[in-house]
Amino acid sequence: MKKTRDPYPITDVYLLEMNAVDAATVTVGDLCERLTNDFETGWGIGGPVKELVDEFKKKDASKYNSISFGTSADGGYSVYIGVDAKNRIRKIFADAQVAEYAQHPKDRQSYLSLWWDKEDYNDQFFGKLKENRIKLFDLNTKSGLIAVGDFGGPLRSLLGVNNDMLDEDGDLNEIIKLDYFKKDGIFQNSSPIFRVKFSYGLINKPESSSFSSSVIQKELKPYQEPINYSYTELFSNQLDENCYPTKYIFEDYLKNEDESEHYKRWETNLKIKENVKLSGEYISSRLPKAIQILKKQSKILFKENFKEGFEIRKKQFEDFIIGIIKDIEPQELDLPTFGKKTKKREISDKRLEISTDLISAGVSELFDGYKFKNDIDFSLTNIIFPMNKGSYPVYLHCYDAKDSDGYENEYVKIVVEGIKGCYLNKSEKGKLIANKINKESPYLRNVVDKKLKYAQIDKIDLRDSKSLKEIEKLKDIEQLVLANMKCIKDWKPLSKLKKLKHLHLDTCIIDWKTATSFFTNLYKLPNIERFTLNADSYLRSPPSDGFPKNLYPKKLKDFEIVIPKEVKDDKPKDEFIHHKGYAGSHDDLYYMHRILQVDDFPNFEKIKTFEKLRYYNYFTKNNQEGGVISRLMNGYTDFNTFKKLKKLKDIWIYGYDFKKAEELKNTSFLQVAKEILKHKKLRINGISEKTLKKIIK
Repeated sequence: MKKTRDPYPITDVYLLEMNAVDAATVTVGDLCERLTNDFETGWGIGGPVKELVDEFKKKDASKYNSISFGTSADGGYSVYIGVDAKNRIRKIFADAQVAEYAQHPKDRQSYLSLWWDKEDYNDQFFGKLKENRIKLFDLNTKSGLIAVGDFGGPLRSLLGVNNDMLDEDGDLNEIIKLDYFKKDGIFQNSSPIFRVKFSYGLINKPESSSFSSSVIQKELKPYQEPINYSYTELFSNQLDENCYPTKYIFEDYLKNEDESEHYKRWETNLKIKENVKLSGEYISSRLPKAIQILKKQSKILFKENFKEGFEIRKKQFEDFIIGIIKDIEPQELDLPTFGKKTKKREISDKRLEISTDLISAGVSELFDGYKFKNDIDFSLTNIIFPMNKGSYPVYLHCYDAKDSDGYENEYVKIVVEGIKGCYLNKSEKGKLIANKINKESPYLRNVVDKKLKYAQIDKIDLRDSKSLKEIEKLKDIEQLVLANMKCIKDWKPLSKLKKLKHLHLDTCIIDWKTATSFFTNLYKLPNIERFTLNADSYLRSPPSDGFPKNLYPKKLKDFEIVIPKEVKDDKPKDEFIHHKGYAGSHDDLYYMHRILQVDDFPNFEKIKTFEKLRYYNYFTKNNQEGGVISRLMNGYTDFNTFKKLKKLKDIWIYGYDFKKAEELKNTSFLQVAKEILKHKKLRINGISEKTLKKIIK
C-alpha cells in the first residue's frame, strides 16, 4: 500500500496532561467560542472500530467549529501533543473513548517521548489505517486559544451551557447580557474568559474564595449602615494591561502576589495592599481617565454592540466608584468647630476587596494580575493551547489496541493538526508549559541563574532537539540527568561541564554512529566520578580503531545500570524456570544487545580509578546461568586488565541469585570467580576472596 504523506510531520509525542472528565464528554474547540457551534457526537457509539468508523462516515460535521464527544463514562482521558525537532506543537491528540488515568508525577522535571505512542496516534494513519482517519471540520480559532476539556469547556459556568440536556445562562449574564459577546448566536473572540469582583463595604468575615482587603478604619460599630458597592472586571486575552479601568483607578493600592499553586489554580493573584487607606480625592481625580479606559475596553469587548455595552458598563463602574467616594469624603473633611468641644466621630469600617468565585470565575491561571501570561501551563480541568489565529483541520483517529492487561480497546482520538505559533517548553519548576514564541527554557535558565548543582535536561530544554548547545550554560552543574536524547551526533557541549561529577542517562539512544563523540566528550570531563543510565537506554561502544588511545577519564569510580523492579522480578518460566538472569520473559538477550557491559568501555584497562565493576546478567536460552556468565566464561573479558585497576575492590554480577555461598559449587559462576582471583584479590558479589577459595577447593 502506498503510504500517504503526513502534511504536518512530527518527531516526538508527549503525554501532556490528564483531562479530568466528570460529565462523560470530551470537548475540543475555541476557548472563547465556548462550543456555541458544536458537533455533538459519540453517545451510543461503540463496538468494533469498523462499526464506529462506518457510523462516523455517515455524519457531516463540516459546518461545525468544535466537537463534544460523549464518552459514556467519566474518567481521566489523556491529552498528548506531537512536536517537531524545534519543539513546535504541531498536533493535539485528545483521547475520547478510553480513560487511561495517565498523569505525570508531581516532582517530574524531565519528559520522555515514546516511539510506540507516535506510531499508534499518528504514523499508522499515514499507512495501513489511513481509512480510519476521518476528517471532521476545520477549526477556525479567532481567539488563538484552543481548549480541551469536559462538557461545555472550561468556561461552562461563566458563559453557560446550552444543549438538549441542560440550559444555563452562565454567571456572566448577571453582569451583562451574553448576547453582547455573540454574533449570530456564536461567541466571538472577545468573550471574557475570567472575571474578578471588586467590592467596597462592611466586611464581617472573609469569603471562602480569594479575599484581600484594605482597612479604612479598624473599629466596626453594629449600628452602622451597611454599604456595599461592587464592580466586576472582565478579563480577555484581547485586552492588554492598559485596557482595565480598575488597574488605573486603584493603581496605588494594588499588588501582584507571588504565585503559588493555590493562587494559580483557584484565584487571581491580584491583591489589595494591606492596611492601605483609600483616598477619595485620589480616586476622584482618576475617574475621568478611567472612564476613557473603560470606553477603550468596551470597543474591544463589545464591537458591534459597543454603544449599549459601554453605557451599561459605564453606569456600573460610576456607581461603584462614586459610591466609594461619597462614603470616604466625609471622613476626610476636617470642619471647624467654632469653639465647641470636638465630638469624637464614629467612622465606619469599610474595606475594598478583590474576590474570585472558585467555580464560575473562569480561567484564572491564564493571567498574572492584569497581564495575559506568556507561559501557559496545564491542569486537569484547564488544558488550553495558545496559537496563531487561523483554521486547523480536525480529524478522528480510530484503532484497536490491547491494554497492559491484554484487553482489546477501541480508541478514538480527536486530533487537531497543523498548529502554528505554539511551542512546548518547561517552567522554572520543570512543568510542561506552552509559549507563543520559541524562547529559552525557563527551567534551564533557573538552573543557570541560581547556580544549581543538580538538573534534569531533556529534548524540550534543548529547543533544537538535535543539538546539545544549550547545556553549555550549566557551568556549575555537578549532577546531571540527560533524558530522551536520541542519536545526538555532536556531544562536544558535554565536555564543557567542567564541574560535573555524576552523569545519568534516562532513556537515551547512543548507537555506534554517535558513540565515538559521546565517549570522547565524556572522557574529557575532568571531575566525572559516576556514570549511570537506566535499562531503557541504548548504549554502544565506539569502533576501537577510531578512538583516541590515550583518552580516558581520570576520576571515574563507578558505572551503574539502574534496573527497574519489574525487570528484576521478571523470572524465567516453564522449561527455563531454572535459568538465571533478569528479564526472563523478554526476547533472548534483549538487554544484552542494548546496553554494553563495563569492560566494553573504550580504553577500559586505563581507567585505574574504578572502585567497583558491575556486570548485569540477563536471561538467555542458551546458558542456564545467564548471558554475562556465558560471556565471561568464553573469554570476551581479559581478566588480566583487572591488575591495572589499582583501586578496584569489588565485582558484582547482578541477576545471579543465590542465598548461600555454598550454592556456588560446581557452577560456571565459581569458575569465573576462580579466573578473576588469579589476577586480582577482591570481593565478588560480596563474598571475600578467602571464602571463595574455600568453596573452590
